[in-house]
Amino acid sequence: MNTILKFTITTIIFFSCIFSPFATKAQNVSWWSFELAGSGGLGSFNYEKTFADKPNFDFNWRVGFSVAPIDKNNGAALVFPVMVHTVAGNGNFKPDLGIGQTLSVTTKGHLFFMLPASAGCRFQPEDKNYNLRLSYTPIISYLIDFQIQH
Repeated sequence: MNTILKFTITTIIFFSCIFSPFATKAQNVSWWSFELAGSGGLGSFNYEKTFADKPNFDFNWRVGFSVAPIDKNNGAALVFPVMVHTVAGNGNFKPDLGIGQTLSVTTKGHLFFMLPASAGCRFQPEDKNYNLRLSYTPIISYLIDFQIQH
């Protein structure tokens, strides 16, 4: 079994043991999700939890994990996005804005830090524990030279 696969399995088990995917109405809402073409690159598995539930505003934090191919020089990257989101408004459709930090470690040992931002719309029924989100999520490189990856 190669190192990337071992690390991936260990990380998934670690996050599964730490974070409970179940919530009741008396607790803050939490859920697991899969994000396609977002803060983790091509796709990522995420855990999201509401940490402040104010009238007309929810504040959520999210951590994720992804593996993304880069190029021949860097190999593949293990991507760990961490984001904070605010969801505003009433009803089922709400604006969703977020910002975060992504740490990427390549199989060749290189480290990258990038800034994902998110602006979109979230469909979240009031009486259900799921959501659908459609967002524009650019990845911003800021350490060596400023680049925005769409």
